[in-house]
Amino acid sequence: MRAEALTLFKEDVLSIGQSVERIVEELGRLLRKEPQANLHFVEQEELKINKSNQEIEEKVLDLLRDKDLLAEKEIRMLVVSTIISAKFERMADHCLRVAKIAEWAREDEIAIPPELIEMSKIVHRQVQDVLLTFLTDASEKAHDILQRDNEVDYLDAVLSKQLLQNLADQDQAHALMGAQLLFASRFLERMGDLCSSIAKRIYFIATGERIKTNASGIA
Repeated sequence: MRAEALTLFKEDVLSIGQSVERIVEELGRLLRKEPQANLHFVEQEELKINKSNQEIEEKVLDLLRDKDLLAEKEIRMLVVSTIISAKFERMADHCLRVAKIAEWAREDEIAIPPELIEMSKIVHRQVQDVLLTFLTDASEKAHDILQRDNEVDYLDAVLSKQLLQNLADQDQAHALMGAQLLFASRFLERMGDLCSSIAKRIYFIATGERIKTNASGIA
């Protein structure tokens, strides 16, 4: 019974991650201004993710009441998975913010910088790898996820510098546009950070050790 409950719990966390993966994929469509891209889908999924995250917390409390019957790794999985779920929820918040900016750009026929589109592709791949790593306990994949976060950071730095340089020479309307795109870049950068943070926690669940990296460290 306990094993079944833990399996179902892990599936619940995976379900949240899969919802995040779907809205990040939809975000890519919005940034590419594909006609079928749907902001409403992102909004509705984000609400579901918020609700599911709250339910995860309640389930963990129920399962931990039998903590004396749980193995050390099972306790790690339960406790750390609540953090992972919360980070998925935060990622969904950022994704919705970027999606709204993308929708605004599409309606006003504003060009989307290619760096933003590339960042969304990398983050989408990160989320997919995070889900696979969580499902299979493939802790060795965590380093690959961290490496891709460096690519997102680089693109954010390039685009931020470009947008900030242009702000001073623009009128109010174009400066506002540039500021929104700057926010979008920062939100995507944070999504990449959250993927790295989740990867580190999956590594801890699987191994009981903190991942060793030369990166600055993501809480």
